[in-house]
Amino acid sequence: MSVKKIIFFFVLLISCANVIHPQESRTRAMGGVSYSIKDVDYSFDPYDLGNNPAWLYLDETETWLKILPSFAHQKGDYKRFYDPSSTKNYSLGFRGIKTLGTDGTFLGETDYSYELRRDLPRSLKYDTYAGEAFFMADTNKGNFRYNGPSIKFMYSYELLPSLYLGASANYRILDGLKNVYSRASILYREVGGTVGLAYKCSNELAFGLTGILSDEQEKIESASEELTEVEIFYFRGETFSIKKRSSVVTQTIRKKEKGIGAQVYYTPTANCEFGLHADLSNQKENVLVPFSTSTQSFEEYSEGYADFQKYNLLLKGRYSFTPEWLIGGSIEYHRRSSWSKNPARDLLLWKWSVNQLTFGVGSSYYPIDGLLVSAEYEFGLVNADSSKYIDSRTTKIKSNNHQIKVGSEYKLFDNSFLRAGYNFGMIEKDMLGGGENVQYHLVTFGCGIKFYNSFDVDLSIIYNSYAPKNGSVSRSRIGCFLTTKLYSF
Repeated sequence: MSVKKIIFFFVLLISCANVIHPQESRTRAMGGVSYSIKDVDYSFDPYDLGNNPAWLYLDETETWLKILPSFAHQKGDYKRFYDPSSTKNYSLGFRGIKTLGTDGTFLGETDYSYELRRDLPRSLKYDTYAGEAFFMADTNKGNFRYNGPSIKFMYSYELLPSLYLGASANYRILDGLKNVYSRASILYREVGGTVGLAYKCSNELAFGLTGILSDEQEKIESASEELTEVEIFYFRGETFSIKKRSSVVTQTIRKKEKGIGAQVYYTPTANCEFGLHADLSNQKENVLVPFSTSTQSFEEYSEGYADFQKYNLLLKGRYSFTPEWLIGGSIEYHRRSSWSKNPARDLLLWKWSVNQLTFGVGSSYYPIDGLLVSAEYEFGLVNADSSKYIDSRTTKIKSNNHQIKVGSEYKLFDNSFLRAGYNFGMIEKDMLGGGENVQYHLVTFGCGIKFYNSFDVDLSIIYNSYAPKNGSVSRSRIGCFLTTKLYSF
């Protein structure tokens, strides 16, 4: 059996016990430090910082294939009402780069995931807390399983000297089923694409532009299995609902999003790097339920409508004073806002907005040969304003949040590394979980091995927990991540 077949067989065996994302396999095991160290998978260019497909041609100059099995388990009683008591995620993915010289660079990615949500109360929606005032529910608690594939393609090439064009397309489908009454089945589909341009003014300065389109649809269907009617509730807000009883009850959620983005990449010297990314997008959602126009046909009408606005601004930079010492910084601004209404009566049901400003600073240093240590500190200001008119509930939240990250990497031999990291965070007021002075802990371990020029293996294990400082509830998550990178296949 060849070496490549042995590796592939090994990865398939452990895919039932391990979780991964396609990038940052090294820094994940180092506590998630980012701008304070240099990493081959993450720079501040338009591709890494702004997801601009046009820069793929310049960012990826080698052909490779990554095999990405993964596992994660989350559980605990610090949660929102419609969250499951525990969630398990399994995934096996493949991500590859094919360089074609002057003909461009191609990226292909595929993934198959399986998710099990235990003890999910009532809600039948894939994401109950997506920010709109509508969801579908039954009367009991049960387990949900979701599984399905996703694929992504990206292509980039030099259109004119120093002008690069790129495009990407992605497709995802999930099939869901509740194991008890109302035996709801869910079909979730997502399709999207990005078009990008990048212009390299000089060796030091480059600009990028992106345009994004996405379309999502979620169809929920509950059907009686014993010749009796199924009872379902269409919720508007948290308190009021419309009861529907029939042999089959359905709801369709359709979302369409448009967005634009811009990037600036500046490298005045070989020791200095700056990246800027800004984007804005608008998403429109319709919640559709069927009604009968005759005995022969059915149509759908809009039971709910929601509009979302998103703004993001991200600036990162780092500078190497010496080969052993580097400093970095980050400034981020995010704004999310939405309003939901009942189209039939043109009544505003819910309006909310969240503003978040985060400042970060960090540094890394080699105190001895082969040992890298890094630390980052981030301070966040969060302001949220929510008015649920239908529930007569108004909320305003201000929170000062702190997070400290430390990470290290030790070179055992020429081709092997040990990694570890730790995070501590304090959330003054947790908008999602509802707790105050929530403490966050994250512990990471990992290793990396380079097998000559044939393939690399990176493994990371993470454990994190959330808990209000003076409360008796908590929530934890453990995950295992494996990346096998082949340079010839």
